Amino acid sequence: MENKFKFLTKYSLLKKLKNKWFLVANIIVAIIVIGLVNIDSIVKFFGGDFNDDIKINIVDNTNYYEEIKNNLLNVSKYSSDSKVIIKKVSDENKAKKNLAGTDDILLIINNDEENIFNVEFITDSYVDTITYQAIISCLNNAKSNIALVNSNIDQNELLKISKEVEITRNFISEDKSKDEESSRTILSTLSLIIVLPCFMLIVFLVQMIGAEINEEKSTRGMEIIIGNVSAKAHFFSKVLASNIFVLLQGGLLILYGAFGLLVRKFISQSNASIVKDVASQFNISKIFNVLTNSGVINKLGYVIPLILILIVLSFLAYSLLAGILASVTTNMENYQQLQTPLMIISVIGYYLILLSAAFPGAIFIKVISCIPLISISLAPSLLLSGEVGVGIIIVGIILLVILDYILIKYGLKIYKVGILNYSENDLWKKMFKAVKEK
Repeated sequence: MENKFKFLTKYSLLKKLKNKWFLVANIIVAIIVIGLVNIDSIVKFFGGDFNDDIKINIVDNTNYYEEIKNNLLNVSKYSSDSKVIIKKVSDENKAKKNLAGTDDILLIINNDEENIFNVEFITDSYVDTITYQAIISCLNNAKSNIALVNSNIDQNELLKISKEVEITRNFISEDKSKDEESSRTILSTLSLIIVLPCFMLIVFLVQMIGAEINEEKSTRGMEIIIGNVSAKAHFFSKVLASNIFVLLQGGLLILYGAFGLLVRKFISQSNASIVKDVASQFNISKIFNVLTNSGVINKLGYVIPLILILIVLSFLAYSLLAGILASVTTNMENYQQLQTPLMIISVIGYYLILLSAAFPGAIFIKVISCIPLISISLAPSLLLSGEVGVGIIIVGIILLVILDYILIKYGLKIYKVGILNYSENDLWKKMFKAVKEK
C-alpha cells in the first residue's frame, strides 16, 4: 500500500515536471517576471524621449517673472530624470513659431485684476498629465505667494507663513513609536507582494487537480488505477503531488523575481533608467533600521513560520476540495462550474485587503480573516500591517486544521463514490449516503 502510494505520488509529480509545457510555461513566466521588474528599462530601450529636459518659455506681461520662475523650477520634483529649463522671451509671435515641431512649452503671463494673473498655456504637441498638473500647481503656488506679498504683510510674517510646519510625532501610549508606524506602512506594501502569488498558485492548484482527475476519468484509465490501488491512496497521492508541484512553482517564482532584481541592479549601474532605482528611492538600510527599531525583526522568528503554516494548510484545503469536486464530475466542463465558488472565495480575501486600508480596525474584516480559505489572503496582510495580532493567525490555523480534518474524513468517502461514477443520475444521493456511512 505504501509503495503504491509513493509510486502514484512520484508518477503524478514527474508527469507534471517532465511535461514539455512545464518547461515552456516557466520560460515564459520567467521572461514575464523579469520583464515586469525591469519594465521601465524595457520601455526606454525601444525608444522615446522620456527624460528630455522640460523647456518652458515665458512671455511675461507682468512684473512677476522671478516669483513664477522660482516656483516652476519645482516641476522637476515630479519628474525623475528631467530637468526644467526656463527662459524668458519677449517676442510672443516668434516664440509661437519656434514651438513648431518641438515639445517646448510657452506660457504667456498676463495681468488679471481679479485673479492677480492669468496664463495662456501653448504647445505644439500634447503634454503628459503629470507635467501639466505640476506646472498648474506651481503657478497656483506662485499666485498665492504674490498675493501675500501684495497684501503688505510684514516680511517676517511672510517668512512664517511660507515656512513649513515642524511636526513632532508623539504617542500617548509608551508602547507605540514612530518607527512602528512607519514599519506598518512598509509591511502592508510587502504583504501584497506575498498575497498575489499565493492567489495565482491557488488557481493553478485547483485547475491542475481537476484537469488530471478528469483526464483519467475521461480515458477510463481510472478503472485500471482504482483496480490496483485504493481510492484513498489515489486521492492523497494527487493532493500531495499537486501541493509539492505548486510549492516548487512558488519557489521558482521567487527565483525569477530575485534574478529580475539582479538584472535591474546591473542595468541601473550601467545605464540610467526613466524611473530611479528602487534602492535610491527607498534606502534599504534605513528600512531595515526602521523595522529593527520597531521590533518587527524580532517578531519575524515566529510570524513567518505561522504564515507558512497558514499557507500550507490553506493549499491543502483547496486541493482536498478540488479533488472531491473533480471526483463527482464527469467532464472538465462540469468541474469548471463547480470550482467557480472556490475562485470567488479566494477573490473575496483579496478584495478585503483593499477594503481594510479604507476601514482600518473594522471588526468584520478581522473576523473574516479567521475564516478558512479566505484567511490565506487576508490574515497575513492584516498581521504584517499591524491590524491584527498573532492570535488571529493561530485561530485561523486551528480552523483550517478542523476543515482539513473534515475534508479528509468525509471527503474521502465522497471520493470513493464519485471517482468511478460516470453518470450524474442520483449522484448527490449516493454522496450523502456515503457520508453517513461509518
